[in-house]
Amino acid sequence: MESWELNLPKRGEARLGARKPRAELVLSEEGLERRLSIPVVVAKRLKGIVDERPWAADSARSVMELERDLERKCCSERAESLLNRRDYSTAEMRARLLEDGFYGPVVDEYLRRASDVGLLDDARYADAFIRSKVSSGWGERKVSAALRARGVDAGCLDGWPFEYFDEGNEFERALQIASRKTFSERNRFSKVVRFVMGRGFSGAVAYDVAHKICDDAE
Repeated sequence: MESWELNLPKRGEARLGARKPRAELVLSEEGLERRLSIPVVVAKRLKGIVDERPWAADSARSVMELERDLERKCCSERAESLLNRRDYSTAEMRARLLEDGFYGPVVDEYLRRASDVGLLDDARYADAFIRSKVSSGWGERKVSAALRARGVDAGCLDGWPFEYFDEGNEFERALQIASRKTFSERNRFSKVVRFVMGRGFSGAVAYDVAHKICDDAE
Protein backbone atom coordinates (compact mmCIF):
# COMPACT_ATOMS: atom_id res chain seq x y z
CA MET A 1 0.00 0.00 0.00
CA GLU A 2 1.23 3.46 -0.89
CA SER A 3 0.63 6.64 1.08
CA TRP A 4 2.24 10.01 1.66
CA GLU A 5 2.13 12.87 4.10
CA LEU A 6 3.39 16.46 3.93
CA ASN A 7 4.39 18.28 7.12
CA LEU A 8 5.05 22.02 6.99
CA PRO A 9 7.10 23.66 9.77
CA LYS A 10 5.18 25.50 12.45
CA ARG A 11 5.21 29.27 12.44
CA GLY A 12 7.99 30.77 14.52
CA GLU A 13 10.01 27.57 14.30
CA ALA A 14 13.02 29.35 12.79
CA ARG A 15 15.50 30.63 15.36
CA LEU A 16 18.24 33.22 15.01
CA GLY A 17 21.43 31.50 13.87
CA ALA A 18 19.64 28.20 13.17
CA ARG A 19 19.30 26.62 9.74
CA LYS A 20 16.31 27.60 7.65
CA PRO A 21 13.16 25.62 8.50
CA ARG A 22 12.35 22.65 6.27
CA ALA A 23 9.19 20.83 5.36
CA GLU A 24 9.02 17.03 5.58
CA LEU A 25 7.64 14.73 2.93
CA VAL A 26 6.88 11.23 4.22
CA LEU A 27 6.50 8.51 1.59
CA SER A 28 5.32 4.98 2.36
CA GLU A 29 5.58 2.29 -0.30
CA GLU A 30 5.42 -1.50 0.15
CA GLY A 31 5.97 -1.20 3.88
CA LEU A 32 9.01 1.07 3.51
CA GLU A 33 8.95 4.64 4.76
CA ARG A 34 11.09 7.50 3.46
CA ARG A 35 11.32 10.90 5.12
CA LEU A 36 12.54 13.68 2.89
CA SER A 37 13.52 17.16 4.06
CA ILE A 38 12.46 19.66 1.37
CA PRO A 39 12.41 23.46 1.06
CA VAL A 40 9.26 25.12 2.39
CA VAL A 41 8.64 26.89 -0.93
CA VAL A 42 8.55 23.51 -2.69
CA ALA A 43 6.23 22.02 -0.07
CA LYS A 44 3.79 24.93 -0.38
CA ARG A 45 3.64 24.60 -4.15
CA LEU A 46 3.18 20.86 -3.85
CA LYS A 47 0.30 21.34 -1.41
CA GLY A 48 -1.32 23.92 -3.70
CA ILE A 49 -1.24 21.56 -6.69
CA VAL A 50 -2.56 18.60 -4.70
CA ASP A 51 -5.35 20.67 -3.17
CA GLU A 52 -6.38 21.82 -6.64
CA ARG A 53 -5.77 18.53 -8.48
CA PRO A 54 -5.84 15.60 -6.03
CA TRP A 55 -5.42 13.07 -8.85
CA ALA A 56 -1.93 14.46 -9.52
CA ALA A 57 -0.76 12.75 -6.33
CA ASP A 58 -2.56 9.41 -6.43
CA SER A 59 0.52 7.45 -5.30
CA ALA A 60 3.75 7.91 -3.38
CA ARG A 61 5.68 7.56 -6.64
CA SER A 62 3.69 10.28 -8.43
CA VAL A 63 4.10 12.59 -5.41
CA MET A 64 7.84 12.01 -5.48
CA GLU A 65 8.05 12.79 -9.21
CA LEU A 66 5.93 15.91 -8.75
CA GLU A 67 8.08 17.08 -5.84
CA ARG A 68 11.31 16.68 -7.82
CA ASP A 69 9.89 18.61 -10.79
CA LEU A 70 8.81 21.42 -8.48
CA GLU A 71 12.15 21.39 -6.70
CA ARG A 72 14.04 21.80 -9.99
CA LYS A 73 11.84 24.75 -10.91
CA CYS A 74 12.13 26.41 -7.48
CA CYS A 75 15.89 25.85 -7.41
CA SER A 76 16.28 27.62 -10.77
CA GLU A 77 14.05 30.48 -9.68
CA ARG A 78 15.97 30.94 -6.43
CA ALA A 79 19.34 30.92 -8.20
CA GLU A 80 18.23 33.39 -10.85
CA SER A 81 16.84 35.67 -8.13
CA LEU A 82 20.26 35.66 -6.46
CA LEU A 83 22.04 36.29 -9.76
CA ASN A 84 19.81 39.29 -10.44
CA ARG A 85 21.43 40.95 -7.40
CA ARG A 86 25.07 40.10 -8.10
CA ASP A 87 27.34 37.56 -9.76
CA TYR A 88 28.25 34.35 -7.90
CA SER A 89 30.99 31.79 -8.24
CA THR A 90 29.81 28.23 -8.80
CA ALA A 91 30.90 27.20 -5.30
CA GLU A 92 29.13 30.17 -3.70
CA MET A 93 25.91 29.40 -5.54
CA ARG A 94 26.04 25.73 -4.61
CA ALA A 95 26.48 26.62 -0.94
CA ARG A 96 23.53 29.05 -1.02
CA LEU A 97 21.18 26.58 -2.69
CA LEU A 98 22.12 23.76 -0.33
CA GLU A 99 21.61 26.12 2.60
CA ASP A 100 18.12 26.79 1.27
CA GLY A 101 17.42 23.07 1.51
CA PHE A 102 17.50 22.00 -2.12
CA TYR A 103 18.52 18.40 -2.82
CA GLY A 104 22.21 18.04 -3.77
CA PRO A 105 21.71 16.31 -7.15
CA VAL A 106 19.05 18.90 -8.09
CA VAL A 107 21.48 21.69 -7.24
CA ASP A 108 24.31 20.10 -9.22
CA GLU A 109 21.98 19.61 -12.20
CA TYR A 110 21.11 23.32 -12.10
CA LEU A 111 24.78 24.33 -11.80
CA ARG A 112 25.67 22.32 -14.92
CA ARG A 113 22.89 23.96 -16.92
CA ALA A 114 23.73 27.44 -15.64
CA SER A 115 27.39 26.98 -16.55
CA ASP A 116 26.51 25.69 -20.02
CA VAL A 117 24.46 28.81 -20.84
CA GLY A 118 26.82 31.26 -19.11
CA LEU A 119 24.70 32.22 -16.12
CA LEU A 120 27.58 31.03 -13.97
CA ASP A 121 31.13 31.66 -15.15
CA ASP A 122 33.94 31.44 -12.62
CA ALA A 123 36.44 33.17 -14.91
CA ARG A 124 34.10 36.11 -15.47
CA TYR A 125 33.28 36.27 -11.78
CA ALA A 126 36.95 36.17 -10.80
CA ASP A 127 37.95 38.87 -13.28
CA ALA A 128 35.37 41.31 -11.92
CA PHE A 129 36.20 40.38 -8.33
CA ILE A 130 39.95 40.89 -8.81
CA ARG A 131 39.59 44.24 -10.55
CA SER A 132 37.23 45.47 -7.84
CA LYS A 133 39.55 44.45 -5.01
CA VAL A 134 42.68 45.79 -6.71
CA SER A 135 40.97 49.18 -7.05
CA SER A 136 40.17 48.95 -3.32
CA GLY A 137 43.86 48.49 -2.51
CA TRP A 138 44.10 44.73 -2.03
CA GLY A 139 47.37 42.97 -2.78
CA GLU A 140 47.88 39.76 -4.72
CA ARG A 141 47.95 37.42 -1.71
CA LYS A 142 44.76 38.76 -0.19
CA VAL A 143 42.91 38.60 -3.50
CA SER A 144 44.10 35.03 -4.09
CA ALA A 145 43.00 33.93 -0.60
CA ALA A 146 39.59 35.57 -1.00
CA LEU A 147 39.02 33.82 -4.33
CA ARG A 148 40.08 30.50 -2.83
CA ALA A 149 37.44 30.96 -0.12
CA ARG A 150 34.90 31.38 -2.92
CA GLY A 151 35.96 28.19 -4.66
CA VAL A 152 38.11 29.76 -7.38
CA ASP A 153 41.80 28.97 -7.86
CA ALA A 154 43.44 32.20 -9.04
CA GLY A 155 46.38 30.21 -10.41
CA CYS A 156 44.10 28.67 -13.05
CA LEU A 157 42.98 32.04 -14.43
CA ASP A 158 44.37 33.33 -17.72
CA GLY A 159 46.66 36.28 -17.08
CA TRP A 160 47.02 35.75 -13.33
CA PRO A 161 48.70 37.59 -11.70
CA PHE A 162 50.51 39.72 -14.30
CA GLU A 163 47.39 41.07 -15.98
CA TYR A 164 46.16 42.46 -12.68
CA PHE A 165 49.31 43.34 -10.74
CA ASP A 166 52.30 45.32 -11.97
CA GLU A 167 55.18 44.11 -9.82
CA GLY A 168 57.03 47.37 -10.36
CA ASN A 169 54.00 49.34 -9.21
CA GLU A 170 53.22 47.32 -6.07
CA PHE A 171 55.45 49.45 -3.88
CA GLU A 172 53.70 52.67 -4.99
CA ARG A 173 50.25 51.15 -4.46
CA ALA A 174 51.11 49.88 -1.02
CA LEU A 175 52.80 53.14 -0.03
CA GLN A 176 49.79 55.14 -1.14
CA ILE A 177 47.47 52.97 0.94
CA ALA A 178 49.69 52.99 4.02
CA SER A 179 50.23 56.75 3.78
CA ARG A 180 46.53 57.32 4.36
CA LYS A 181 46.80 55.70 7.79
CA THR A 182 48.38 57.22 10.89
CA PHE A 183 50.80 54.99 12.78
CA SER A 184 51.86 55.79 16.34
CA GLU A 185 55.57 56.27 16.95
CA ARG A 186 55.95 53.21 19.15
CA ASN A 187 56.76 50.11 17.04
CA ARG A 188 55.86 52.10 13.93
CA PHE A 189 57.96 49.94 11.60
CA SER A 190 56.34 46.64 12.63
CA LYS A 191 52.88 48.21 12.59
CA VAL A 192 53.37 49.37 9.03
CA VAL A 193 54.66 45.95 7.99
CA ARG A 194 51.67 44.17 9.54
CA PHE A 195 49.23 46.62 7.98
CA VAL A 196 50.67 46.35 4.47
CA MET A 197 50.94 42.56 4.60
CA GLY A 198 47.39 42.46 5.94
CA ARG A 199 46.29 44.12 2.72
CA GLY A 200 47.80 41.21 0.81
CA PHE A 201 51.14 42.64 -0.29
CA SER A 202 54.37 40.65 -0.07
CA GLY A 203 56.72 40.88 2.88
CA ALA A 204 59.39 42.55 0.69
CA VAL A 205 56.98 45.30 -0.37
CA ALA A 206 55.78 45.72 3.23
CA TYR A 207 59.34 46.16 4.52
CA ASP A 208 60.16 48.70 1.79
CA VAL A 209 57.03 50.69 2.58
CA ALA A 210 57.76 50.59 6.32
CA HIS A 211 61.28 51.88 5.71
CA LYS A 212 59.96 54.71 3.56
CA ILE A 213 57.26 55.77 6.04
CA CYS A 214 59.61 55.59 9.02
CA ASP A 215 62.35 57.51 7.19
CA ASP A 216 59.89 60.23 6.20
CA ALA A 217 58.65 60.48 9.80
CA GLU A 218 62.11 61.27 11.15
